[in-house]
Amino acid sequence: MDTKISTKSLKILLASLIFTGAFTLFGCSKNEHVKDLSNITIQIETDRFEQKLFSCKSAEDIINLSKSDSTFYKTFTEYIIASNVQFPGASDQDIAVELYKYISHQDMDSLYKITQKKFGDFRSYSDDFIEASKYILHYFPEDTINKITTFISTFHYGAIYDQESKQFGVGLDMYLGSDFEVYSLLNPENFPLYRTKKFEPYRIIPNCIQTYVDTKVSEYIPTTFVDQAVYEGKKLYLLDLLLPDYHDSLKINYLSGQFEWCEYQEENIWAYLVQEEELFNSDKNEIQKKYFNDGPFTNPFGNESSPRTGAWVGWQIVRSYMKNHPKISIHQLLNNSDHMSIFNQSGYRP
Repeated sequence: MDTKISTKSLKILLASLIFTGAFTLFGCSKNEHVKDLSNITIQIETDRFEQKLFSCKSAEDIINLSKSDSTFYKTFTEYIIASNVQFPGASDQDIAVELYKYISHQDMDSLYKITQKKFGDFRSYSDDFIEASKYILHYFPEDTINKITTFISTFHYGAIYDQESKQFGVGLDMYLGSDFEVYSLLNPENFPLYRTKKFEPYRIIPNCIQTYVDTKVSEYIPTTFVDQAVYEGKKLYLLDLLLPDYHDSLKINYLSGQFEWCEYQEENIWAYLVQEEELFNSDKNEIQKKYFNDGPFTNPFGNESSPRTGAWVGWQIVRSYMKNHPKISIHQLLNNSDHMSIFNQSGYRP
């Protein structure tokens, strides 16, 4: 149940696919995508917006905050918590009043204190953001990430990339750990167990980088399974480049053992797709539902399978294509919308 809101240059990703599990955050060994980026220096400001907001003692204080942090304040009130503070015809003063009521509620005050106990010191995450941002700058010199803003979303959003201002946003309340008791009290239709198991703090950086990737891989309407698979594979391959030290399961948002299941069942997955003539199935709604939507598993492969196996297959296709065409740049890959050609030239046949 991913949600991406695109308004002007703002890209927001609902943090619904947050990895958890008993395996290491990073890969076991260096790979060909690891670069020496010691020559790149980046300064990233960390803006604790939630601390500023919850220190406000009146609606007038919030008006002042709307002026001093105007860019993010607008994003926060118009998109992230719009349902809590917006109503038809609301003036700036009205919104400030509603926002003050919002932060004054005892439940919100409690949630704020919990997030501060867990994320009072955000410096370690800032260091990881700097490392990931170096890779972004290496491949996309036009994108210098200069700011990280933290906030509380009331369980709406966990990761934001604002393309215009080149900054990430982190909804801290979406990373309080899978055992955080409040998650079990939320609407199970929106917060099923397979999602809340993934609400872990070590998912912050990969989740944010995924929102960035969404801005670099142009939106596309696929026509077949292969078309959709390669499209998803492009995104995952870009994560290979930007997060080379991270475990593959973090990139595709799998729980412990799910990536390994795909590796073990790779030949069987492929044989099924070929046998059932799914590769060129043009029923977009059917293939999306069966192979690409998030969930506890991939329905055709049974309850013990991993979810989103269509995206995993696409990832392997794109990896094979790039391995067999080492002179193809990431920009050439992303700009190539002939996904059937990529598939045919990939040589992927497990």
